[in-house]
Amino acid sequence: MGASVPKVLLPIEGRSLLSYVLESARAAGVTRTIVVVGTQKEQVMAVFGQAGVEFAEQAGQRGTADAVLACRDMLGDDEECVVLCGDAPLIRPETIRRLIDARRDVGADVAVFTARLAEPAAYGRVVRADGDMVERIVEQRDATPEVLAINEVNSGAYSFRWGKAKPALERIQPSPVSGEYYLTDIVREVRADGGRVVAVLADDSNEMLGANTPDEMVALERGIAARREQSAG
Repeated sequence: MGASVPKVLLPIEGRSLLSYVLESARAAGVTRTIVVVGTQKEQVMAVFGQAGVEFAEQAGQRGTADAVLACRDMLGDDEECVVLCGDAPLIRPETIRRLIDARRDVGADVAVFTARLAEPAAYGRVVRADGDMVERIVEQRDATPEVLAINEVNSGAYSFRWGKAKPALERIQPSPVSGEYYLTDIVREVRADGGRVVAVLADDSNEMLGANTPDEMVALERGIAARREQSAG
């Protein structure tokens, strides 16, 4: 992004991207928030250190599954967890609640927040089993033409109980291409154990938007402005 601060601290309307995500989590009833930090961790910790936030450090950029496992010593087996992307400020409290409730309601081990896009581009594709159940998530570079034709994609947000998720996360192997450990592989590991993974489809696909380019930041700014106008109206 060419910025001097970590991406999650980039501002929209005077507030950092991460502050919007934390606000939605708290409004959804989340009582404990852990922010995984790595490079430039001091800047993130300086901003949120007094905000009731805990921190876990990921040593090296080893992928999203490794980032979640950075919290392993801070979580008990019976704790319910929601994983959210720190650069996706449009996710609503209601959506986070849906993610938690959907997993509970059907007794699934994991719930994945998904969206249908007219142009799925580089997003991982969600391959369903029966109904709302998910069989696997396939990264775009690994997908066959048949899988690439699927327009339902992974958003990067998940709900699970830590005692069920941790063993699956620890079995994930690094990508032979990048060497990173991908959180999407939790679906395959849980399913291999006979577990159940449910999809929670977004009402508004904009909720999954993150910031990786200046154009995407502009789209997020528009989304925040539109939401503010809706609230005011």
